[in-house]
Amino acid sequence: MEDYAIIYNPEAGKGKGGIKDINFMEKCLKELNVSYKLFETEHMRHAMELGRQLAKDGYRVIGAGGDGTCNEVMNGVITSNTSVLCGFIPMGSGNDIPAAIGIIPDIKRACEIIAEDNTGKSDIGFAKTDTGIERYFLGIGSQGFDSDVTRRFNEAKRGKSYVTQTLKAILPWKSKKIKVTMDNDIYEGYANLLACANGPSYGGFMYICQRAQVNDGLFHVNIVDIGKFKLLKHFNRMYKATLLPHPNIYEYTSKKVRVEMLDSGDPKPYLCQVDGEILDNLPVNYECIKDGYEFIRPEVDEVAEAFKKEHGRYFWDCNYD
Repeated sequence: MEDYAIIYNPEAGKGKGGIKDINFMEKCLKELNVSYKLFETEHMRHAMELGRQLAKDGYRVIGAGGDGTCNEVMNGVITSNTSVLCGFIPMGSGNDIPAAIGIIPDIKRACEIIAEDNTGKSDIGFAKTDTGIERYFLGIGSQGFDSDVTRRFNEAKRGKSYVTQTLKAILPWKSKKIKVTMDNDIYEGYANLLACANGPSYGGFMYICQRAQVNDGLFHVNIVDIGKFKLLKHFNRMYKATLLPHPNIYEYTSKKVRVEMLDSGDPKPYLCQVDGEILDNLPVNYECIKDGYEFIRPEVDEVAEAFKKEHGRYFWDCNYD
């Protein structure tokens, strides 16, 4: 039997050479003498089903695709209760999930990381809505404006970019009041969005929670109350990880977080999403699980090192002088 099961989404990177990416991945793996078998997803949630079954079959399981595929594979593996290793080969439009554990968006390098066989534990998030929907995540759980953008992004047939869908969402958007209950704090008030971050970025390396780390056992909770057009002006700051500190972004840390509308009878509550996957309307509960799962990952955080090489500092460093 092959050592690795690689679950890939044939739609990932569509229009950007998705099939070419798969062929290149196979070439790299064969050159590295990695023993693997390919499994193609056929429908939504199929990667989760495959991940669960293949983990039970004894494979080390790899998600090859965008953040949606990676999150589904991870959830399948974790819920298999086998403790088999999980890894990622990024080839989507976002790639923030692999980045959370230090994997740069480079197919060849991701294949080399698999061949190097280095592993390490990472914190993971767990989300559960009041309607009973559950999901593990590596990156960010969010609600508000960014969740509306995520919904639009997932539903889009054209203009499938985070920036495009943000521009479409901004005009009709109206902020509402939320209540956030954390370990030692309670927030009640208006918010464009709330990001409950295990990893630091979403939307293709937008560092909304640049201080977040996957090894501290805590969520970094950022509550944003910025005018919607001013928020647009800050997009470039997120990509450069220069958003924080900001007078209208309230920063907290907490192991457990509950988010709900301040008006429980609001007919249009905020949506919540994790790792780019819409769950349901608020309320939702989040829990950070310290060292929650073991992943195939590089020995050092290569995403942080690449950022430092380009910008002269790590993305979590908020000293910009």
